[in-house]
Amino acid sequence: MARRQPAMLRGRTRLGGVRRADSSPAVRGSCVAAAGAIALTLLAGCSLGREETATDPASDALDARLAETFRIDVSELDVTYDFWPRGSRIRGSAVLRFKMRPGQTRPLFHFNPIRHAAGPERAMLRSLELDGEPLDPLDEEDLRRVRPLRSGEPAFEVQRELAPSDAHTLRASWSIPTRDLRAPPGQFYTNFDDTIGPKNETEAWWPTISSPEELARHRIHLRVHGDRRYTVLGSGVIRRRDAAGVQAWDLDTERPVASHTVMFAAVPSDQVRTAQFDASGVEVRIVSDRSPAIMKRARAITRRTIARLLDDFGPFPMPSMQILLTGWGGGMEYYGATRTGIGALEHELVHMYFGTATVNRTWRDIWFDEAVVEWWQRRDRLAPLRPGFKSDIVGGRSVVQPGFDEAAYGNGARIFGEIARALGGNREMIAFLADLHRRRAFEPFTTDDFIDDVVAAQSKIDRAELERWLFATR
Repeated sequence: MARRQPAMLRGRTRLGGVRRADSSPAVRGSCVAAAGAIALTLLAGCSLGREETATDPASDALDARLAETFRIDVSELDVTYDFWPRGSRIRGSAVLRFKMRPGQTRPLFHFNPIRHAAGPERAMLRSLELDGEPLDPLDEEDLRRVRPLRSGEPAFEVQRELAPSDAHTLRASWSIPTRDLRAPPGQFYTNFDDTIGPKNETEAWWPTISSPEELARHRIHLRVHGDRRYTVLGSGVIRRRDAAGVQAWDLDTERPVASHTVMFAAVPSDQVRTAQFDASGVEVRIVSDRSPAIMKRARAITRRTIARLLDDFGPFPMPSMQILLTGWGGGMEYYGATRTGIGALEHELVHMYFGTATVNRTWRDIWFDEAVVEWWQRRDRLAPLRPGFKSDIVGGRSVVQPGFDEAAYGNGARIFGEIARALGGNREMIAFLADLHRRRAFEPFTTDDFIDDVVAAQSKIDRAELERWLFATR
């Protein structure tokens, strides 16, 4: 994500294999926590666990922590949104298929399409069904609000215990007040922010797990009702299939990706210009309400940047590139798509390789993709780190709370500059990153994995120094 930038680019009765959980006051008291906005989390168990520290010692400990926090492993998501541009509400529904993570028996999921919604949060949920059993979203014997860890996102716990080895299906439907959408009138699009702090939670536009490592195939069915013609763009392969009185599109990522990297956007066709072209063999579409001159600049930037990326890092990792070009001063990357301003366009294109294809395992690890993108853009203008430099870019963050240290844009990029010098120069660093991308694309990795790669590739920077730069107190 490119921010606005001054200096840089900136258990009770058994029911068909599902048990109703114990709803005694003691258990309820241990599970119900005060939470902010809506977030549905199918939780396994009521233990609140302990807070993350900067010194999670081993990958098996991390596995256990993530399982304790996120509880389910999602395989597929099938989402439908019905949008009436002149209506007061938008309706959505989803089918989520999952298994329980090791050691977990009670499910959890996040759902929070409007981070700052007004009014009763549960009112958005219209129906909920788990493995064929109807649940009442307003009944705390079916659904409760919890916060699994102090640093985790608030959540709703489904009060059932599930067989750990079985596949399970959650179905949900909801409606969103149109007035609460953070989009211009008549427009409807995802609006994710990955830089938020611990008092908020991410926008989750369907029941899911809000974690970078939770990869699932996403199929999004978008239906626009009314006579006004619309243009739709987003992640994956897009197919149009209109029906009587309804404009309809199917978006399919075709491969497992994280929910927060899935974008869709529906905008009135009479408000935007569209440019579709080939950029070094990559199919590109730009949709924008900007001037023809800005559109011309965007085409040039896209062609130039994609050519350089192909040369540096190899084949484009998505089926196409979809760009919603706005007047925004920043941008946000998604799988094969971006919503961005012209000044952040190059930055978001680089994220197609690092951030949406080469993905990190935990929230605190996502400093990596911002730092590597900034290094790639400014590698000849970065000052070296001062002697004795240390930081807690990684160590100061939780593994389960969305957001990253924005020092990644500055000191994070300079750390990459030091690694480049240790490898022998910028071209050697490009080769190192190309190999990392080839080996780790769509295989979530941690900062410790990255440190392993750096230590193996050169001898001038040892592990202790890298850890001082990133974890400070290790």
